[in-house]
Amino acid sequence: MPADLPSLERLLRPRGPLGLADIAAALGCSTKTVQRLVAAAGDAVLGAGQTRRRRIAWRREIRGQHSETPLYLIDAEGRPQPLGRLTPIWPQGCHVEATPPAWPLPDEARDVWYEGLPYPLYDLRPQGFLGRAFARQHADTLALPTDPRLWGDDALLLALGAFGDDLPGALLLGDTALRRCLDTRLHAPPPLTEAERPAAYAALAAQAMAGSLPGSSAGGEFPKFTAARELPGMATPHCVVKFSGADASATVQRWRDLLVCEHLAAQALGDEAAPTRLLAHEGRHFLESERFDRIGPHGRRGVLSLESANAGLVGAPDDDWTTVTRALAAQGRLSAADAERAAERQLFGRLIANSDMHGGNLGFFHDANGLRLAPSYDQLPMRYAPQAGGEVTSPPLSPTLPLPAERERWLRAAPRALAFWRAAAADARISPGFRALCASNHAALERAAALA
Repeated sequence: MPADLPSLERLLRPRGPLGLADIAAALGCSTKTVQRLVAAAGDAVLGAGQTRRRRIAWRREIRGQHSETPLYLIDAEGRPQPLGRLTPIWPQGCHVEATPPAWPLPDEARDVWYEGLPYPLYDLRPQGFLGRAFARQHADTLALPTDPRLWGDDALLLALGAFGDDLPGALLLGDTALRRCLDTRLHAPPPLTEAERPAAYAALAAQAMAGSLPGSSAGGEFPKFTAARELPGMATPHCVVKFSGADASATVQRWRDLLVCEHLAAQALGDEAAPTRLLAHEGRHFLESERFDRIGPHGRRGVLSLESANAGLVGAPDDDWTTVTRALAAQGRLSAADAERAAERQLFGRLIANSDMHGGNLGFFHDANGLRLAPSYDQLPMRYAPQAGGEVTSPPLSPTLPLPAERERWLRAAPRALAFWRAAAADARISPGFRALCASNHAALERAAALA
């Protein structure tokens, strides 16, 4: 292979970042010749890393254009702070210049080369109910499929850069998204008052079901929207509002019951959970959860799901909360106390029949130094969710006794789970049949606790 500029491009495009010595060996030339070629390539290449760790990559175009996108973090006061720049490279992945980094770096990304996107950005992908609405609204403008599950990394970069101004966490990608964020702040209506809230929530639910409300791409399949409301003592006016249907079918009634249960589970967890409130209006139940990724009217806080933390830092075969948080603690990225709290939350979920504790339902606050467990959310007895065809089932709870190594944790979690089932059995907002099931589950867990 000749040592010229076209040969450098032919080498780097399929192979990705290479060191000067590797390039020299492949081209059959000296490292000084490689340095001259890299200098001649100019902006077509990107070099990063110190001395012997320095590697060179060929910049990758997105839709025919070289792309170098600024990264921002919205701080606690709502001010945008520049983090660095993200540059796609051949044949895939990117380089991120961020000093200091806003998240823990995996060992293989010490020089901030990523085989895909930086792992925190995957939490910003459109997903769930609101993510599908986001994709439907913007797909034509972006020339992308309406199903966001079909979006690859380049599609995600395009979408975040154009419309990613109100997403979970504190990260923003690109000047266009930042400008939308700042402009929205100028023209945002005041938070809803208590008197305005019922009618406004009913209207927002109708808009969400009609597909005209993209909102934040908060994950999850439960119908929801985002809103800002007044509330004495609130940490932020911003909240996510889940809502039920409005008809009298058994399926809708079960979803109403489960929204009440989610509120009661948050109360059982106390300070461990994000604050919630319930509202019933026009046949719907609304569950309002205060956003812990927002601070005051404009500030934000970096959040990361266990799913992304596992993918970016651990690589466990599944997103089991206890397994992944123990691994993060072993790496020194999460405290042992937080890992134990996560394991206790997982056990609490099992004791309240939560069959949906996936990697997106446990979160962390993040910065360059590590992770801290975020408040609990989405804890409810999903074992009793209606089936895909609408069928409602009510299998009784069958708690298992703890192994000796689990006993102390079990004895801490069980009283909270008992408090949940007791509250659900007595709550008049829950249908009589489901209250009876909750009472039966409380009795079953109480029997197990007596034997533990």
